[in-house]
Amino acid sequence: MGSNASDTPSIELLFLGTGTSSSIPHLDCLTAPPNRTPCLTCLSTLTPEGKKNIRRNTSAALRISGKDGKRTTVVIDVGKNFQAAAVEWFPKYGLREIDAVIITHAHADAMNGLDDLRGWTLGGAIQPHIDIYVSQSTFGEVQRSFPYLVSKEFASGGGDVPDFEWHIIEDKVPFEIKDTGVRITPFLVHHGRLFSTNPPPAFAPTPCTTQPTTPNLSGRSSPARPLSDACAPTTPKIHPYLCFGFLIQDSIIYISDVSLIPDDTWALLESESVKKPMPVLVLDCLRLRAHTSHMGVREAVATVRRLNPKRTYMTGFSHDISHDEYVTIGKAAGGDGPKATINMSVMELRGTEMIREGKPVWIRPSHDGLRVFISRDDKVIDETYD
Repeated sequence: MGSNASDTPSIELLFLGTGTSSSIPHLDCLTAPPNRTPCLTCLSTLTPEGKKNIRRNTSAALRISGKDGKRTTVVIDVGKNFQAAAVEWFPKYGLREIDAVIITHAHADAMNGLDDLRGWTLGGAIQPHIDIYVSQSTFGEVQRSFPYLVSKEFASGGGDVPDFEWHIIEDKVPFEIKDTGVRITPFLVHHGRLFSTNPPPAFAPTPCTTQPTTPNLSGRSSPARPLSDACAPTTPKIHPYLCFGFLIQDSIIYISDVSLIPDDTWALLESESVKKPMPVLVLDCLRLRAHTSHMGVREAVATVRRLNPKRTYMTGFSHDISHDEYVTIGKAAGGDGPKATINMSVMELRGTEMIREGKPVWIRPSHDGLRVFISRDDKVIDETYD
């Protein structure tokens, strides 16, 4: 990093996982019959050259300099394969104690690894407890799905469960990780939709039991009617599923799962209180085309151009596009695409066409194990692209 004090990293960002919920490679691609078109992204993971296409559930670890220069370790999301990611990257990069885990939302790929944190707290193996920061709705989903993680009275078997201290965080309300000086502001984005039409947080549908038909005075049967007004015929209203993004130490905007950024969140991100330009943006980009719950290339690049950070690292990938193809598309967004298209893949051609118009911006795909360093004077370097 150099010897100047300004070059000393204030934040180290480690990508523990960069894939969507299903992870990459897909088992069905690795075991596909010979008559099926091979998935080059998944098959490449079986070779050393394709290692960057191995993508676990989206997750990150940050080491942040707080008060008195003390390093604070924060993990964002612990999904279905968090344990495997930690086993690979924690020893390699000297990570051990976790000061905080912050959870973006209550999907399996963000929180189902909570139980694996017993490896840190069971018998005080590494630390007595871990502080977990979640929204009220995510906390409710943990209570429903894994009650023993909240109250040990619900444990069974040998009762070996992790020790947590739970903290409820709110939209656009900054919080500090214990007394470290590390400040994070959560903000809500849309991550697809709820498939219940009941308003949140009433996710469980109200039973629409009807009264039995009975003869009226004319001898004809009266139509069945709902016992609850909530079941009366109405036009169903679709509610967005809300997920947290995070503004971290005025140095990183982290948005791993997003289909739409609402106006009130744009107002925060574009406000005078948010640093311009932001050193690092981490942004969801599932594939070329937008998905119900994720941005595609066009939407992601438009977001980058609007926020105009120094550097953007895309994350949350499916197997549709390989790492190298994302690199080509990212370079094209910065005006540094290949001059000749003859050697470009179909995905590269389509992706670069989608983002042809607009100001140049620095975008690259993240990959599992990528480390990014932000110095005190907001200089950004990483171990892959520098």
